[in-house]
Amino acid sequence: MKSMFLPCLTSGRRARLTFAPVVALVLALLVAGASPLKAQQAIQVFMSAVDGEGKPITDLKAEDVAIQTDGAECKTTKFEAIEWPVKLQLLVDNGPVHTDALRQLREALRLFIKELPTDMEVTLVSFAPAPRAIYKPGTDRVKLLSAVDLIIPDSGAPKFIDALSEAADRAAKDKKDKNKEKGNYFPVLMIVGSSGLEGSNARDYQVTKLFKDVQDSAATVHVVMQSNPNRSTDIASGSNGIEVGLRITQMTGGRYEAINTETRLSTLLPEYAKQIVKSHERQSHQYRITCQPPSKTAPKQITASTLRPGMSAALTLDGRVP
Repeated sequence: MKSMFLPCLTSGRRARLTFAPVVALVLALLVAGASPLKAQQAIQVFMSAVDGEGKPITDLKAEDVAIQTDGAECKTTKFEAIEWPVKLQLLVDNGPVHTDALRQLREALRLFIKELPTDMEVTLVSFAPAPRAIYKPGTDRVKLLSAVDLIIPDSGAPKFIDALSEAADRAAKDKKDKNKEKGNYFPVLMIVGSSGLEGSNARDYQVTKLFKDVQDSAATVHVVMQSNPNRSTDIASGSNGIEVGLRITQMTGGRYEAINTETRLSTLLPEYAKQIVKSHERQSHQYRITCQPPSKTAPKQITASTLRPGMSAALTLDGRVP
């Protein structure tokens, strides 16, 4: 299969590159600094492929794709199409910042929900003064929209980090579950928070576990932070919500937005929903490729190439395509 020189890419988890239809599509994935691979260990990568119109390509075969590790052929031992859905956890700050804007918050959430596919599983959680499930995982849109009305303001400090930690823990446990139907999905965590007082008082080890759970579950995290001019940000613990929100969205390829007015939510949340839908379309139609590298040393780069014309693709170690 024809290959082309590819400049070194900076991403350690994901790579995308498209060439003209007459030449090869080459994707390079640097694994140094990402999830380390052991010597002689079979390698598993995910490929998300779409055509020129952005529609998933569903008829790829093993012979259509060649995998190389550090430039040497990695013999494909398994090539399988996977159709794992996205499952969404929607975490909402019902603390003081939204006390005077409850109507706008609820309406923005309804607009967000209406953009989602009706078969996407959604969980709704409020987190002031503590995380509480308003709507447990399900696909009943009537009940979910009704549950939005159950979000009521609370004077207690919201626990952004605690809510995010619990959501990430649920996703990580599902991923490890022996029941494949439960674990085979891509988690998305959507948080509507505020930049005021953080009530979690999280320890460093708890924050470390949060980031590990997000990484292990291949979750994508999106954050909207509403500012509150009447409250200052609590940075005494070194692990406030703003810091954690910024770091975790950067790590997972998610989106972070800071806003100053609640009226922006009605246009911003549907934007997030459309991004999540697009990610769902890509992630739920992928190929998982297993190959055996020839080298006795752990590879530093994995390359995939194909002659399929007009194709655009993403190559990842965990299947996450934000």
